[in-house]
Amino acid sequence: MNRYTLILFFVFILFSRVQGQSLTEISGFAPAYAGKEIEVYQISDYITLREERIASSTVREDSTFSLVFNLDETRKLILKSGNNKANMFASPSAKYEVLFPEKSKYDPYNPSGNFVELIFYGLSKDDINYKILEFNRWNDEFVTRYYTKNNADSKYFVARLDTFKMDVEKYYKADTLDRYFNYHRKYTIAKLDDLRFMGARNQYEKFDFYIHNTPIYYQNEAYMQYILHFYEKLLPRISSELNNQVYLGILKSSPTAIAKALSREYTLSKQYKLRELIMLKTLAECYYEKDYPQTNILTILDSVSKGAIYPENQVIAQNIRFRLTELSSGSKAPDFLLKDGNQDLTLQSFQKKYLYLFFADPNSMDNMKQMNLLKPIYERYKDNFSFVMVYKDKPEIDASKLKNELPWKVIPAKESSSIFKNYNVVNYPYYILIDPFGYVISAPALGPVPNGSYDTIDKTFFLIQKALKEGGNGSDR
Repeated sequence: MNRYTLILFFVFILFSRVQGQSLTEISGFAPAYAGKEIEVYQISDYITLREERIASSTVREDSTFSLVFNLDETRKLILKSGNNKANMFASPSAKYEVLFPEKSKYDPYNPSGNFVELIFYGLSKDDINYKILEFNRWNDEFVTRYYTKNNADSKYFVARLDTFKMDVEKYYKADTLDRYFNYHRKYTIAKLDDLRFMGARNQYEKFDFYIHNTPIYYQNEAYMQYILHFYEKLLPRISSELNNQVYLGILKSSPTAIAKALSREYTLSKQYKLRELIMLKTLAECYYEKDYPQTNILTILDSVSKGAIYPENQVIAQNIRFRLTELSSGSKAPDFLLKDGNQDLTLQSFQKKYLYLFFADPNSMDNMKQMNLLKPIYERYKDNFSFVMVYKDKPEIDASKLKNELPWKVIPAKESSSIFKNYNVVNYPYYILIDPFGYVISAPALGPVPNGSYDTIDKTFFLIQKALKEGGNGSDR
């Protein structure tokens, strides 16, 4: 094969792969978000609920948008713009047209993000969203109508539940190919067996019927919620002998020893894959218990993240370790590198003062209202606190105007900057308070808007400043 033929061969292979790759598309209208970024996230796993961004676009001036991305399997997705977000399901190669609305003016602002409900256009009856919405409504109507205080302990409810299950099976009898929906239907009904009523299955019966011989479906929300609830707080429920063996396995930092101990529990004796998954969940639960050494748990998670037989469990181990060591009170804040003009700023640049680091979206009216509320707080506490605002650098943002309007450091960062990932920035505005030694005091920290207890960051600053004055220069931790 000569060089020319070889090049043509590789071009053909590349073209074939591109042609064979089916893309999922979400398009539609977002009238309240013209000129703003809209993003799509998928859930990495249902233990940690870590989100991964898979696509982004800018809403056009005519309020239309289009998001195109590769999807490997049917998944639950989250659409986000500004501080609002919406859930939907999507299948590979599918196309969706939606309306992404603004939050209701009657809903209070939620710093962690306000949920809105998507409106679908031309949704097919065969689409996963249509099926789930239809079935969930049917299921909710059944529970509302029949699971009452008087009916729960009666034969009447048991009879109605049996009838409901048979009606569901009959209605969806022909729909056997949609694996995601079949799992969703089965495990939504399985949750009804967790209700307290006469004749309910015991734990082992539930395992035999719903879990044994059923392949793990990591990306099915209903299945994973049922599994995680089934094994919630496992250690206090198993025998003291097995509990002790698990504890000794943790002391040895040995995932093999822990898995061997758990294999003696009936509901974990059949599938190693499930046993390893529940081991990871159990380790996450033990991490904050005072009797379990945290360093050992992190060592085990490291080992599983690199050596697990099943790649899904490797990812979960990595995500759990990240969750356990991410920003929390007392943890070391991640370092960063920001460009303020010609000056490089790192975490060490702010060691003489407390650092109030916050991330905001200049395109958001709600965000900028909070910035205005923060100005008088800045004036009161700027001698003891460094205020630094970071935002995603975008062409439509006038950096000079922004710096003139705000009295603190205002620093643009590229969307790819590691600071957004390392500080787990998902919603805006997002505030973090760090002490002069680089340790996290609170993440997320309070902002200028009162929380549910009517506290703001002003109170926190006041107490710290008071302590600094009473203690001299406050140089001791």
